[in-house]
Amino acid sequence: MIAPVQNMLGKSMLAHITFSLALGGAAAGAFWGKIVLPNRQARDQYYVNLHANKA
Repeated sequence: MIAPVQNMLGKSMLAHITFSLALGGAAAGAFWGKIVLPNRQARDQYYVNLHANKA
């Protein structure tokens, strides 16, 4: 008897979606930690220095 293909397709699709979400989450976390936060800190420091030099 031939094994049903539908169940294998469902498991494969679920595995691909899970892997994609995990990889996307890891990439988003790395982007946030390596790019967004340092840029935010540099911008905040710029405005602190600008405000200190005005006074």
